[in-house]
Amino acid sequence: MVTMQQIADACGVSRGTVDRALHNKPGIRPEVADRVREKARDMGYISARLMPSLLNTWKIGVVLHSAASDFVKELAHLFEQFPNSSLLPVKIILRTMDGVDIQHQLALIDELVEIEHIDALALMPLANSLIREKINQISEKNGIPVVTLNTDIGDANRLAYIGPDDIAAGRSAAALMGMLTGGHGHILPILGQQSGHYADSQRLTGFLEEMSANYPDIEILHPECCFLDGELAKRITCRAIQADPELNGIFVSSMGRRGVAKALQETGTAGKIHMIIHDITPSNLSLVRQGIVDFVIGQDIETQGTRPIQILYEYLSNHQMPEQRIQLTDISIKFRCNIPPEA
Repeated sequence: MVTMQQIADACGVSRGTVDRALHNKPGIRPEVADRVREKARDMGYISARLMPSLLNTWKIGVVLHSAASDFVKELAHLFEQFPNSSLLPVKIILRTMDGVDIQHQLALIDELVEIEHIDALALMPLANSLIREKINQISEKNGIPVVTLNTDIGDANRLAYIGPDDIAAGRSAAALMGMLTGGHGHILPILGQQSGHYADSQRLTGFLEEMSANYPDIEILHPECCFLDGELAKRITCRAIQADPELNGIFVSSMGRRGVAKALQETGTAGKIHMIIHDITPSNLSLVRQGIVDFVIGQDIETQGTRPIQILYEYLSNHQMPEQRIQLTDISIKFRCNIPPEA
């Protein structure tokens, strides 16, 4: 197997110079980079199929919303690190937004298209017809391919969707809650937001469908919304505990987990009132270790943070369409018996 050091020796340059040339990093003269890439191809380090595109770097924009969440922070990190973790000649231009403002997302897309002149877009879309129209506009009029991730707009003109089936994830949460409670009691769903993000509404839909179909003796309380505010989630939980002695389960569809956890701790109901949440992040796993959360439902963040770029690169370089336009990520479940101890 050919190594970068062998290429460096053959070219009479340092290993760092080879690394910069093969990963399109700054700090290297173009003629030196071309010579290194040519030698890498001749030595079999880079396939001949990839070499023509190494002479150009594709600019791929990424737009993520709800940037305050731990999940999106990890997702953003994966996108930022992608060029360093692969030999693909891509430049990632990442834009994140704290909330779910439709106009803000539209403005970020316009900035990437009109100012950054991106070649392709990976988008975590908000649930709005204006976003659908924007996807159609840039793909059909500007010729910019789009891949949606995490959540989808199915009737938009996008190359593919990479992410979970959130309805199935919600059904999974309901099945677990039904088993935890023995099919009896009162369950409170808490949403992160009422509109703007498909994950909340779809997870709730799946949760309610599964409960209605298989756990008819469980009473589902009216869903509450914390509007991404942890303190509000805490107050909602404390009020529900005080008002309903039969409350024995809380389902949190997205944000607000820490506020709910604090309420359970402060009221002495942690471990007595069951809690199921989404997204396998260090902070969520810590709640499992503390005995506050029973189950965490994951959605394969690694695939969501890499596969969209791979699909867009293959399309830009080789006009290769994805084999499947909908590529669902795995639904995984973590609980106290299958998570590592805290480092």
